[in-house]
Amino acid sequence: MNINLSSITHANDPVTLSLMFLIFVFGCYSFYSNRFFLKMLLHPYSIIKQKEYYRLITSDLVHNDFTHLLLNEVMIFTYCGRLEQFLNKRGNTGSEKFLLIYVVSCLTGAIIVSFRNYKDFGYSSAGASGSVFGCMFSYVILQPTVTAFYLPAVGAVNNLFFGLICILGFVVYQRKSNNTALNHEVHFFSALGGIAITLILFPSLIIK
Repeated sequence: MNINLSSITHANDPVTLSLMFLIFVFGCYSFYSNRFFLKMLLHPYSIIKQKEYYRLITSDLVHNDFTHLLLNEVMIFTYCGRLEQFLNKRGNTGSEKFLLIYVVSCLTGAIIVSFRNYKDFGYSSAGASGSVFGCMFSYVILQPTVTAFYLPAVGAVNNLFFGLICILGFVVYQRKSNNTALNHEVHFFSALGGIAITLILFPSLIIK
């Protein structure tokens, strides 16, 4: 089912806009307070050994630097916003379904990574990119051919290719910045979580 998103306004993605605001505020504050940053990030040892389960969620709010934060804000606006708009166009509970996809993506990546790395005290991760990847892949399998943006010399770029561009952007950013708080293990498992919950919510994608 393809829905034209050109007629949809950002009044249809209130949860996305709220997430963007919260992540921006907490992200900027984490640059100011290193103590706050260390308290909020994903730290498997603290989660499993010290039962600081809140970190499974709060790690989405803090970021290692402004570039990391900006990349996530752009992806949230692009993919989370469009996913929420699409789901709201399909029914009255679109925002609730979007929030469920976001949270499941967040927790899937955070929980699996925590159990895999809880013995390593030095392992940590920060940022919302795992949750965003879950939403991105959710939207990709729901609307693979929808145009994400236009390039003057290229033309329409659909959201499947834009997703690949975003992944490449994160890989390049990580290599150049040496940001150890950004890790693709979280991205991978969060993406699996986003795909799984989407298939559960929309079984017709599997059963034709």
